[in-house]
Amino acid sequence: MTDERLVQYEQRDVSNNTDVCTSDSRSNPAAGTLVHSTSGTDSRNWLQGGSCRAGRPAGADYLIGKQGTRYQLQPHNRYAYHAGISRFTLDRVYANNEVSEKLIGVELEYLDTEQPTFEQYDSLAELIVYIAPIWEWRWPFIILGHYAVARPLGRRSDPVSFDWGWLMGRLYVRAAQAGTPGLV
Repeated sequence: MTDERLVQYEQRDVSNNTDVCTSDSRSNPAAGTLVHSTSGTDSRNWLQGGSCRAGRPAGADYLIGKQGTRYQLQPHNRYAYHAGISRFTLDRVYANNEVSEKLIGVELEYLDTEQPTFEQYDSLAELIVYIAPIWEWRWPFIILGHYAVARPLGRRSDPVSFDWGWLMGRLYVRAAQAGTPGLV
């Protein structure tokens, strides 16, 4: 596992409070990360079961607030319904819930009129490096935006106002600090 001294941001495991209607049992390991933006505030209620009560089950594996605090919404043996109607090709074509299972869903909480904070980029990078050993990920990591897998193309545009260069810079620094296999 990753050296705990490399963890800077608080991570709260709130998965016991997440309704199982937002997820399913994981039968295959995750291969990468799918980044989303919430387009709202106070998103935990929606991601932990409010979406089910509204008749549109959706969730996330993790939520990252503006200060970088992370909320683990699903245990590692479950995957959140986060990709929706989607398609992703890796060793084969994955579709819909298979995409949700194959890619860890991370929501960054900010409005569409805002940009992610430095703390969100850094916390996301820290999270990816921290969970990489769980799934036996090596550098380079698989990281996509929701818009890259959503079908039909153009159905989704999140994460909005996202600077991939910022994330990749922080990810490189975090991965180098952790001695990530494939990088060092």
